[in-house]
Amino acid sequence: MNDQSDKKNSRPEEGRRREEAVRELLARAPDRLSQSVISDLTTNLGVSRATAYRMIKTFRACGAVTSPLTRPVGRPKGARVLDAKREILVRETVENFYLQPTRPKFSQLVREISKRCLKERMPAPNWRTIKARVQDIDVQTRARRRGETD
Repeated sequence: MNDQSDKKNSRPEEGRRREEAVRELLARAPDRLSQSVISDLTTNLGVSRATAYRMIKTFRACGAVTSPLTRPVGRPKGARVLDAKREILVRETVENFYLQPTRPKFSQLVREISKRCLKERMPAPNWRTIKARVQDIDVQTRARRRGETD
């Protein structure tokens, strides 16, 4: 067998081993978990403290431990990380500059937002962030228009 098939076969076993370890830990100390108990778990499973706490939280929520190997990497879809000032600046610029009868190019919107951010001494958001906000507003205005015609 090659290395890839060995890894695929060991994943379910590793998941069961982790689940048993967490189940046993919670049976011994269901209420409060001491640091020594968490260190034992991290040593036994070879995971970080954060991963151990994540597995415990998941187990308490649904009775299973998902392997960190199966978890998606990065931010969850739809997560917003812009601060409130930049959110407002982007929204106002999109509404007042971009959503006009003669709509400018998207690249012009990105430049306009960058200029306004520079003027306010804030870092400009990435063009993908701006695109997501434009799409959100477009969906909202389309929904509003549907509601007016009903």
